[in-house]
Amino acid sequence: MNLKKNVYIVNFFTAIIPILIISMVTYFIFSEKLEELEEEKFEFISQTIEKHLDEKISNSLEMLIYLEGVYKNEDNYLMDIHNGGGDKERTDHMLHHMGKLSTLENTVKFIAYGTAEKEMFFDENAGDQHLPSDYDPTVRPWYVGALNSSGYYLSEVFRHAGTKEPIITISKKIEIDGKETGVLTALLDLSVISKTLSEYKIGENGSFFIVDKNNKMLIGSDGDKEKFSYIDDMDLDSLKTHEFEKNTPEGTIIYHIYKLKNLDAALIGVVYEKELHAPLYKLKNIVLLILFIVIVIISVILFIFGKFFDKSLDRLSYIVNSISNGNYTKNIDKLTDMIGEKSELKIIKEAIKNMNYEIVKREVELKYISETDPLTDICNRRAIISFIEIEIQRAKNFESEYTIIMFDLDKFKRLNDKFGHLFGDEVLREVCKIVSNNIKDTDKFGRYGGEEFLIILPDTAFSEGIEVAERLRKKIEGMTWKNDVVVTVSMGVIRNMKADTLDLSLERVDNLLYKAKNNGRNRIEYQKI
Repeated sequence: MNLKKNVYIVNFFTAIIPILIISMVTYFIFSEKLEELEEEKFEFISQTIEKHLDEKISNSLEMLIYLEGVYKNEDNYLMDIHNGGGDKERTDHMLHHMGKLSTLENTVKFIAYGTAEKEMFFDENAGDQHLPSDYDPTVRPWYVGALNSSGYYLSEVFRHAGTKEPIITISKKIEIDGKETGVLTALLDLSVISKTLSEYKIGENGSFFIVDKNNKMLIGSDGDKEKFSYIDDMDLDSLKTHEFEKNTPEGTIIYHIYKLKNLDAALIGVVYEKELHAPLYKLKNIVLLILFIVIVIISVILFIFGKFFDKSLDRLSYIVNSISNGNYTKNIDKLTDMIGEKSELKIIKEAIKNMNYEIVKREVELKYISETDPLTDICNRRAIISFIEIEIQRAKNFESEYTIIMFDLDKFKRLNDKFGHLFGDEVLREVCKIVSNNIKDTDKFGRYGGEEFLIILPDTAFSEGIEVAERLRKKIEGMTWKNDVVVTVSMGVIRNMKADTLDLSLERVDNLLYKAKNNGRNRIEYQKI
């Protein structure tokens, strides 16, 4: 990159970075606040719906409390009858009020009364319930639950056998002088609040629906059933968060779970992410638009400003580029004339003088590091493989010969385990020295991996290659080590073939190496001609 571009970039980013930081900070502050508001909106609507449900339950309970008072003659209607009337008079008087009360609350389908004598009475809105002749209200859950409750009993949500609508019962026992005479119960149809649910939504297509403890939808529209189908196999109770996302073919949907306190059910709010985060997207677009306008303005200013010093920058860029291409002497003199002794850019001149030496030095060092095994100081795997590939191609082009030797130190792992890895490293280094000192300078020797090594002998007949391998095997076997250790190697030797590739060559020589190990080790196996 030339100096002119550097100057432009520095000026550009000097101007744009503060604006970019301010824009990002502004975006993140407002986006965080918007996300909080979105979550609060979910929570607020959920609480509002729950409050509506609680009001329905509370209204139904107040009806039962009122009917209890009627039964107990708290309105003094039965004062003319001895002791305020008997059970029949009390019941008849209460039934008279039941029908009128159930019409006051649309959630209540009907009110019923079960007596301790196993009689069952319904208000006029209940219709024919088709109860069997042996129906015993005293064993029903709503009756037993009320008897065991100090105040009132609220059942779990269930579906009505006939209408299949979600139903709950609220029950309250009646006592006269400490004696239980029966239980009042109201049947509440929760499906009537579906209209209330439809009034609350987030975004264009967001909605709320209710599921029971078994993760079955109780109240919701057809559209809600489709959105619920993506999570109907999830265990919602085990979730550690009340809000999560789900990727669907229609887009990412955000689910908000709110546990209803008085019902064993959950209120689930759903909305598409793109609709929920629409304000965020709008804010992001505004920020991006502002940044774009600022970038255009700054670019225009820099372009105009650059015209005043383009000529000098172009000349300086030309000189620096020429120096970077290796044309030092003349161009350094030009740079000296252009850059005065008091100029801030004079350091460039001194730096360039040292550049050539440093580049050459580092290239040599990098080449050595990239091609040398650090432990044995011979070619590493990549380098020796590269030499073999070159030799394979050279043999195909010029019909030359070469030999490949692969050898492996016998039982090296046992030696490592017995005498330690430091001794094992010493063995590897010394073996490599012996091999390096007993092959030609044109031969290439490298570590293939672990204790496996490769030797490529260019322009070497196969018979000569076998002799080299045998000489090296004997040299290694004859080495002396502490603790009377004997180190031997197994070898595989192959010659070049016309159809050879790198993989085929390595496979053939590797198979011969393992044949040598399987045939007793400390031996050579070579390709039969």
